[in-house]
Amino acid sequence: MSKSKSSNFSKPTFSPLSDEKRFKPTFKQEHPFNDRSERSEKNEKLTKNKPHFSNKNRRNEQQSDEKRFSDRRSNNTKRSSYQQPVLEPQITETTLGGVKVVIKSTGISDKPREKKTGALSPRAPEKIKKNRAEEMKIFGENACLSLFEQRPETIVRVWATVEMAHKIGEIFSYLANNKKVYHVVDRAELELVSGSEHHGGICMLVKKPRTFTLTGYVDLARKADCLIMLDGVANNPQNLGGILRTCAFYGVKGIITSQPEMLLNANTARVAEGGLEYVHILQSHDGETALQQLRQAGYQIVHISHEKQAQSINSLQLQDKVVFVLANGWAVKEDTKVNLSLANPLKNGLNVAVATGVLLAKWVAR
Repeated sequence: MSKSKSSNFSKPTFSPLSDEKRFKPTFKQEHPFNDRSERSEKNEKLTKNKPHFSNKNRRNEQQSDEKRFSDRRSNNTKRSSYQQPVLEPQITETTLGGVKVVIKSTGISDKPREKKTGALSPRAPEKIKKNRAEEMKIFGENACLSLFEQRPETIVRVWATVEMAHKIGEIFSYLANNKKVYHVVDRAELELVSGSEHHGGICMLVKKPRTFTLTGYVDLARKADCLIMLDGVANNPQNLGGILRTCAFYGVKGIITSQPEMLLNANTARVAEGGLEYVHILQSHDGETALQQLRQAGYQIVHISHEKQAQSINSLQLQDKVVFVLANGWAVKEDTKVNLSLANPLKNGLNVAVATGVLLAKWVAR
């Protein structure tokens, strides 16, 4: 029985391999190396053959990107608005000498600034232009006190610190009686109003002083008079304020210029320490025409010169009616040229405000 069973089973046979096939490894490569290029070509063909509604996915992707960028922008704007605090006025009340005073100061607030709404008057722009042409600001204690003494009716509005408010009770009483506005503020608020750190604790909005024409001034007969001519002088508030202060100190009543706006300046008025209130501004069309009018009116014309041939100031004989010209040019033979110092080793002369003081002191001592 065992032999018959074994006879039915067939033994598998293996075919011998050669040495080359036995030791040679074989690799099955499903895709060739240029598979990427073929795939990209297939994808391009598929996209070309796709119907128009297949762009829906792309549009959705673009919309999601735009939404992502808009969210970033909104976050950035929120951060920037949060990092920049807003200055907000703060109002407190106090009592000075039995009088109730409202103090206005500037504080920092995290609230976003709200835009003012409401229709403006149709005449508002014209009114603003007119006010800017007729009004100016003056700050500094001496400048403001001198203005209050000479022309208090021209005051429109006043700002002052608490310390200054104790000194100018008379000004506040005048403003209250005449129904004019005044504010008690801190120093930071006053710097914003005046536009300067050197406000001296007080600032006034006033009407500009009246300017006169040189022609009308010359028509009035005068036995003794001294004038300063500024045409050609640089627009420097320090120099111009010094000239105004020196003129007021020596009693000179007029300054000739073709540009009155140079003298009608807040910084110039502060340096003048009130001199603007005691000196008249005489407007002329040009320097040469002004000098012709002054010669005809009998004024002695004196020019400052750095030439060695010019007359020394020590030997200068001044008349009762004199005009000192602080500019170069327009000199004729009848005019006088004076050198303030023949021993000057410098390339330039004195500061124009200092030179004005030397000339006026010579005229007073004539």
